[in-house]
Amino acid sequence: MELSSFGKISGNKSFLHRLDGRVKTTLFLSAIIIVTFFSHWYLIVSLWVLSIIGYYTLNMPWKRLIKRLLMPFSIAWLVFASMLFTNGEHVLTYIPFAGYHFNIYGEGLVLGILLMLRIMTAVSLACVLSFCTPMIEILETLRIFKVPSIMIDLADMMYRYIFIIEDTGKSMRHAQLSRMGDNSGWMHRAEDAGKIAVYIIIESLDRSVRVYNAMLSRGYNEESKQAKFFTYPIPAKDFRFGILGTVLLAALIIANIFI
Repeated sequence: MELSSFGKISGNKSFLHRLDGRVKTTLFLSAIIIVTFFSHWYLIVSLWVLSIIGYYTLNMPWKRLIKRLLMPFSIAWLVFASMLFTNGEHVLTYIPFAGYHFNIYGEGLVLGILLMLRIMTAVSLACVLSFCTPMIEILETLRIFKVPSIMIDLADMMYRYIFIIEDTGKSMRHAQLSRMGDNSGWMHRAEDAGKIAVYIIIESLDRSVRVYNAMLSRGYNEESKQAKFFTYPIPAKDFRFGILGTVLLAALIIANIFI
C-alpha cells in the first residue's frame, strides 16, 4: 500500500464525507479511546460493526480497506497468540512441539481475544476517519481541544513531508530496477535496500532542518498564534448527529460498567 493513499479523500459525497470535521473527529477519536477500556467483547464488536457500516456508506472499494488493515490485524493476531501461551494459570490444553509442551491458558484465551478485538476495532475506526476526513480538519479539531501546538505542528509537518520521502524512495527504487538491481543475489539486494533507507533518512533529516530554520526566520515559535481554520459554527444537523453519537458512546460506557 502506498503512503499517498492516506492523503486522498474519495470524490463521492457520502454522509460521513459531508459531516462536519469537528464532529467526526471528536466522535471517532472518543470511540478509539473508549474501546481500549471496554472489558466485554460484545461491546467492542458493536463498535467494530459500526465502523464497518461507516466504511460501507463511503462507497469505496473494500480492497482499499483490507490493504490498510492487513498489517495491524497481523499484529493483533500476534498479540492474541502471545497472550494465549503466556498469560494465566488454568491450562485448557497444550500443543506438543519438538519435545516441548506449549500450554494454552484459559485466562490468556480470554485476554487475547479482548486485546485482539480492541486493536482491530481501534484501527478500523481510525481508518474510516482517515478515509472521510482531511488531515487538516483532524489536526485543527485537536487544536480546539487544547492539544499542545508543538505536537500538532509536528504532526502536520510529518504528514505533509512523508509523501516527499515516499516519492524519494520510489525514485531510488526505480533507478535500482533500471540498473537490473533485482538480478543480483539477495545479500546485494539487502545491502542496496539498506543504502536506500539510510539515504532517505539523511535526506529527510536535512529537509526537516531546512524547513525548521525557514520557519524560525519567519518568526515562528511555540507561542505563535495561527488564524482559525474553522470560521463557521457546526451546522445544526451535524450537531444533532454529534449529540446522538455522544449518547450512544455514553450508553456503551454505562453498559460496560454495570453489565
